[in-house]
Amino acid sequence: MSEFWFYFFKYAFILTYISWGIVVAIEALLLMSGSKFAKEWVRKRYTLKFFMFEVYIFFPMILLGYIFLEVIPYLLGKSEDIAKFDIAKAVYNAFNEELDELNEEL
Repeated sequence: MSEFWFYFFKYAFILTYISWGIVVAIEALLLMSGSKFAKEWVRKRYTLKFFMFEVYIFFPMILLGYIFLEVIPYLLGKSEDIAKFDIAKAVYNAFNEELDELNEEL
């Protein structure tokens, strides 16, 4: 019986990581592409600290999403330009006021 629960929680964790990772990856990719809607959406729902926490945890999913949504279409000729993979710039564009305040404190 305990083997059942072990596999249940193992697969539940994996599926949760994949599904929530896809959401965070799309949010981060939209921020990297400069979407104003994504900036407003992230600022409304996240604090800087919590968003950075999710970026660190789901970085492999963000990278995988970048490859599938930016690099592969560019290589196949379906996209004329490619968004630069720059998470720091994307986070700064979304949370520039908070980061400027932190910079002034230092």
